[in-house]
Amino acid sequence: MATHVLFVCTGNICRSAFAEEAARSLFDDSKFVFSSAGTHAISGAPATDTMVEAAAEIDVDVSSHSATPLRDCDQPDFVFGMEQHHLVAARGQFPDLDVSRIRLLDHPSAIGDPYGFDLDTYRGTTSHIFTTLRATDLEALR
Repeated sequence: MATHVLFVCTGNICRSAFAEEAARSLFDDSKFVFSSAGTHAISGAPATDTMVEAAAEIDVDVSSHSATPLRDCDQPDFVFGMEQHHLVAARGQFPDLDVSRIRLLDHPSAIGDPYGFDLDTYRGTTSHIFTTLRATDLEALR
């Protein structure tokens, strides 16, 4: 059975949207199911144009992304949040999920929100997430 990994940020239109698609491009989809959500997401909102552009530069396609509020998610096997407050929200949403299975993607560092900033800031965010995902041993989660 595939391990369900959920990425969480605030609006689910930048960081977690990118992390979901980047993870799909890096890991075996027969072993993992990836999704993303936002603590304050507006259901159906697209990824920002700047995230679409920054992601495309490294061959990750978020152009068809549709935001999902955290409250609308089924319980995953593992949650990666971008900042501490995302972990708090995930613990509240999934009280039966062991706390050790809810952590920062780049523990102990937060991944800052690029929303409203320029393309270079988005590039830094995509690079940070992509590099972190490549260094993450997802097999250890299974």
